[in-house]
Amino acid sequence: MNKRRYMQLTIMTASLIISVMAGCTKEESKMKAQQALGAADSLFQVGDFEKAMTGYEEAAMAAEKANSKDVLTEAYSQIARCHLKLERLDSGKEWLARAGKIADKKQATGWSRFLGVRGRFEWREAASETHEPAPVVDKAATTFREMYAYCMLHDLHERAIDAANMLSIVGPPSEKIDWGLKGIKAAEDGALESWLGPLWNNLGWNYDEIGEYDRALEALKKAREYHYKSERAIPRLVADWSVCVQLRKTGQIDSARAIMVGVLSKAESLYADQPTSEHSEWVGLSHREMGEIELASAGDKKALEAFRKAKAKLEEAGMADWDAKGFGELADKIKSLESTQQ
Repeated sequence: MNKRRYMQLTIMTASLIISVMAGCTKEESKMKAQQALGAADSLFQVGDFEKAMTGYEEAAMAAEKANSKDVLTEAYSQIARCHLKLERLDSGKEWLARAGKIADKKQATGWSRFLGVRGRFEWREAASETHEPAPVVDKAATTFREMYAYCMLHDLHERAIDAANMLSIVGPPSEKIDWGLKGIKAAEDGALESWLGPLWNNLGWNYDEIGEYDRALEALKKAREYHYKSERAIPRLVADWSVCVQLRKTGQIDSARAIMVGVLSKAESLYADQPTSEHSEWVGLSHREMGEIELASAGDKKALEAFRKAKAKLEEAGMADWDAKGFGELADKIKSLESTQQ
């Protein structure tokens, strides 16, 4: 079944659930609300956030009719998260506030979902203020620690893994690697394979952050294995790009170049088919990495050409807003190369 047909059936299922709510018992109504929530979750997981949001709105209506506060909390929280994914921070905060008004620590599924979304908003707000892609955010880390402990206490293991994964991103550097390893072990023990790609990826970049490039390379190769089990183009491309960066940093220049030629071709093809900011970003990052490879090979002229292409695409993708430091470093590198080639 293709993705479009799957989504159509998922929306039809959610709509059908709403239409048969009348005449159901309270328990039946709650079950229908949970089914609508599950249908929306399926849409969210494949990245169709607009349709997922519609699904969560339907789940919220069903939950209201069933007087199911825990499902309603989850639905409101996920509507907020959809807005966050779609870069509508202010609208999302309104839905998060609605979820916060009814979230109850005695209702485990609703409370854990609310914490997960609240922590993401705390992280993204800090990123918007600092213009960094992955800042350390104490407030968000506190929320995710609470979420992890709560989920372990209530046997919500997959959500505990989610919290550990987020702590490997937003937590203090001294804790990131431990949280990543903890999340990987939990995912492996629970046979939750869908988490292993993101977890190995974050672990790899945390090793990169402390200069352990050999470990970073091995972790990112593991991440690539799991991302290649998906049919989604961007995760595969990012996995290849990540491995390429670490190959360069470990001195394997020829191997890095061979992979990056393919990554760049794929990125440009995606952009040609659909010139979104995300595709522009990956064309830009791929050109930037090709520039680094050329620099490592003493090919300054080719490096300058690649960096200029990278800057144009990353400017189009708004990099100055979400990674001001990285964009400034790229601009400085171009100026430095231009001065030596005059």
